[in-house]
Amino acid sequence: MIMATVDNDLTPVARPPSANRAYTAPSNMAVNGHFASAGQNGTGSFENGVQVIDSDKEFNPDLAKYLQQTGVAHAGFHYHVISVFGSQSTGKSTLLNALFSTNFGVMSEAERKQTTRGIWLSKNKSATAGMAENILVMDVEGTDGRERGEDQDFERKSSLFALATSEVLMVNIWEHQVGLYQGANMGLLKTVFEVNLQLFLKDRKSTSRSLLYFVIRDFLGTTPLQNLRNTLMQDMARIWSSLSKPAGLEKSTIDDYFDFAFTALPHKLYQPEQFTKAVSQMATRFREGHRDARRDALREEFEAGVFLPEYHRRIPADGFSHYAAGIWDQIVSNKDLDLPTQQELLAQFRCDEIMREVMVAFDLAITPLETKQSEFSQSGLAQVLPGLGTAMKTARGSATKDFDTEAGRYHKAVYQRKRAELESKMDVRLKALFVGQLSAAHKQGVEDFTNAVTNAVKAGQKKGASYDFAEIVKQQKKAALHNFDSVAKGSLVQGLPWSNYTQELTLYQKDLDKVSAQLRKDEMRRLATRVERWVRSKLNDSIGLEFSALGSGRAGSAAPEQGERPNEKQIWDRIWVLFTATVKEAEGRFTDRARSFDASPDEVAVGIWRLRRKSWAVLRSKIDEEMMEGNLLLKLRENFEDKFRYDQDGVPRIWRPTDDIEGIYTKARESTLELIPLLAKFRHSETGSPPPLDKWIGSAPPSATAADEEDLTPIGGVDEDEGKSLEEESTILNDAKRQDLIVRFKKAADGVYVEAKRSAIGGITQVPLYFYLLLLVLGWNELIAVLRNPVYFLFLLMLGAGAYITFQLNLWGPMINMASAASAQAVEEGKKKLRDFLESTETGRQALAGPDQSYELRSRTKVKVKSDGADDEDDEI
Repeated sequence: MIMATVDNDLTPVARPPSANRAYTAPSNMAVNGHFASAGQNGTGSFENGVQVIDSDKEFNPDLAKYLQQTGVAHAGFHYHVISVFGSQSTGKSTLLNALFSTNFGVMSEAERKQTTRGIWLSKNKSATAGMAENILVMDVEGTDGRERGEDQDFERKSSLFALATSEVLMVNIWEHQVGLYQGANMGLLKTVFEVNLQLFLKDRKSTSRSLLYFVIRDFLGTTPLQNLRNTLMQDMARIWSSLSKPAGLEKSTIDDYFDFAFTALPHKLYQPEQFTKAVSQMATRFREGHRDARRDALREEFEAGVFLPEYHRRIPADGFSHYAAGIWDQIVSNKDLDLPTQQELLAQFRCDEIMREVMVAFDLAITPLETKQSEFSQSGLAQVLPGLGTAMKTARGSATKDFDTEAGRYHKAVYQRKRAELESKMDVRLKALFVGQLSAAHKQGVEDFTNAVTNAVKAGQKKGASYDFAEIVKQQKKAALHNFDSVAKGSLVQGLPWSNYTQELTLYQKDLDKVSAQLRKDEMRRLATRVERWVRSKLNDSIGLEFSALGSGRAGSAAPEQGERPNEKQIWDRIWVLFTATVKEAEGRFTDRARSFDASPDEVAVGIWRLRRKSWAVLRSKIDEEMMEGNLLLKLRENFEDKFRYDQDGVPRIWRPTDDIEGIYTKARESTLELIPLLAKFRHSETGSPPPLDKWIGSAPPSATAADEEDLTPIGGVDEDEGKSLEEESTILNDAKRQDLIVRFKKAADGVYVEAKRSAIGGITQVPLYFYLLLLVLGWNELIAVLRNPVYFLFLLMLGAGAYITFQLNLWGPMINMASAASAQAVEEGKKKLRDFLESTETGRQALAGPDQSYELRSRTKVKVKSDGADDEDDEI
């Protein structure tokens, strides 16, 4: 009832009926539009002020426009900020209106409810003499209001904002509240001081001070003001000592950051004249002042100004709105102000209990899966867990449902927060299972893909038909991706952020591409190996024929049956043409086959480059084999014998004493000796230059790797690091080997020459001439008898014709050999028949058992063994 009387005395200004008043703004402001509230985006009126922060904790960006309109923005540092703090419905707005002639809304006489919601600001309009200019007055929402109940979050944040931005913070308090803890808002001040110390008061020197101006309302005078002041200062000191201070400020005191002033105001209803007079006197203190070391300005109640230079935040007026916005952002984001209520504490306790209960059932379902997956991982097995997605979905859904049933009855914000915490705990474990499942599917899929491609290639090779490697890879990759996608879809829980496996699928595709590239590379290597074997086979045949035909210029035993006879001097020309043609054909085979592998042009280029180098190594190996000392000496001897023993038409020579054996021998030997320097170096017959290996092989392609070069034989003139020139690479025989070969060949040729000389001499001295005369004298009668008898004469003519033909065809030797072989076979058959006859009789068997027969059998055995050994020697040659 007393408060009603008080409100009736505070109605000098007419106000609209309560039915027209806005709930979230002071009555005078919202109805007449003289105040601009937050959210109007500059469309509201700035006549009487602006709402800085609304009840939803949103900062009003139109504060800068208000400062511009009132002219404060151009004041530089010549402005001051003052705010009021206190319980709801204690006359804070009434006091500000009385001091600064502002038009803040006050409590209705008919309703006791919250009037000021949020933080409002207005410029001082008082005409009090000496009052400072550009005073910005903030009316802060009261504390301990029934509208917010236990939610003290905005009270803490708004009080801290007022303390951090104001030079002077007026603490509006009734006299009977002095000495109380909650009634005097000491608990709130403690929280505000602690957070303010952590956020804004870093040290004692660089931080601006503030003035805490305690206004004691309804002062009766029973308790002296000095005693009230002492009580409040003791409470302030006690609060400060109990704060949790930052490092380095443990020994700080409240006097290091705050000054204090105290004013007592009489009861507004019971002592209206004294109240008005006291307010007028108090208004005179809101002027700029300075500290005086000779007196304590704060104890001289109305003699010193309260706006000391050290209170100012040193923020230019045009930047105050940005400064205030930054302060509010820091305050809103600070968690130290978010202290829970009793309902929240109970909800936290029960939700934690319920969470533990539902997690027990969740563990029973998920732990075996985690254990199994861990065992597979440790053993190195890529094993996919069947039915994982269904099990995870069921476990998570059941746990969430049970939690909602039990915890949904408690504080909504806490329930939602704890529910999110529960989901986060479950999702961490489920995500690990899901990632492990994808990892196992990834590893198993890559392994299965590799095996499938390899088996398909082997099957194609066994069939003998050409197979499309690129098509095999394409089909198997499609199957592998489908299997991975199936496993992933069967293992996820729909609707959860971690159920998106796009990144894992991309990595899987990259690994499949990497494996495909490696398989293609391996297949290309196998293809190159097959082509190299083909080149080796072709070169062995063609190059072997060229060296076998060496020395056939005189149509000897190695002369071709048809066509022109090869020129010995052009042997290297023919070998190079054969070599390049064979390699070119091999390159065509390699390129055509590589296209079916979907090989890139770079891979084909590397393959051809390797093929050429390998082919040259094959050719050089074959040449070295043919040019071995024994093989080359044999070919030179054959070349010499072809030229020495056969004429230009390929007919064997029968040496006679009248033949120029020495001339033929010298010509044949010199012709063969000319082959040694020719064969010593791989040179073109006309230019005398080595083969253009450097241009033909070319430099290594840019895409060639170290692995592509590690198995290649260095080539002189092509590889700079080899240290050999192209001239040295194409040299087949060095000088020492050439000289040794010449000496050995000459010895072999001399042996052939001696044999020819003996043949010529032996053929003529075998039958003396007088023998033919003696034969004619002694056989004259027989000769006449034969000539006179037609039968004998005809037989003689036939015998002579046969002898002539045999001589012309050089068949005497073969006929004699055949006769000798036939006679020997006849003797063997006779002996066999005789032995069989003797063994059929008793006397014969006794004769065969004698010592002479044993000696004969041993002799025959030795002959047989010797004969077998001779046959073996012939085979080895």
